[in-house]
Amino acid sequence: MNMMRRDLPTPTRPAVGNATPARPGTTPVQAAAVPRPSQGVPGVRPQAKAEDLLQVIRQLSELLIKENAALKRHKSDEVKALTERKEQLARLYQSHMNAVHRDPSLLKALEPAKREMMAQTAMRLGDLMQENACLLKANIQSINMFFKAVTDALKSRHEEKAAAYSRSGSLNGYAVTKRSLAVSFNQTM
Repeated sequence: MNMMRRDLPTPTRPAVGNATPARPGTTPVQAAAVPRPSQGVPGVRPQAKAEDLLQVIRQLSELLIKENAALKRHKSDEVKALTERKEQLARLYQSHMNAVHRDPSLLKALEPAKREMMAQTAMRLGDLMQENACLLKANIQSINMFFKAVTDALKSRHEEKAAAYSRSGSLNGYAVTKRSLAVSFNQTM
């Protein structure tokens, strides 16, 4: 549980040099901490940013292949072990894709062969993501069906053992269910 107080104002730093104006929804500290792709990072070429994106796509693809295999084998402990790394890579991938959407020239500057490889790798990642979503959904549904079957079986078993009165006022199945009655009565009468 996150215990951070959100009602307090966020501390700000004074602007330094050629700081960028804050983007909507960010504090000045956040805006200064994250360089914009259009602003560029000194000494980093678009080629290097594309390589970073390609590396993230490859790592996320490898992780999804492992997770999908674990989901197919119903190995929930393996899936759980991959969760944290998957979330990290997904956030990193999202930040790279946001950068590409803000500044498409990052990918347009690539050589055609490199761009084609990037497109194929991204399409493969999309396929793996769809497969992963289907497998997760199927696993969730199978778990829900299992628990529903167990619950229904327990409910049915409990109803079979429950004592009930017939139309004539006699207790049905009293000899069998005597031990499970919630209330008792004086049998000496």
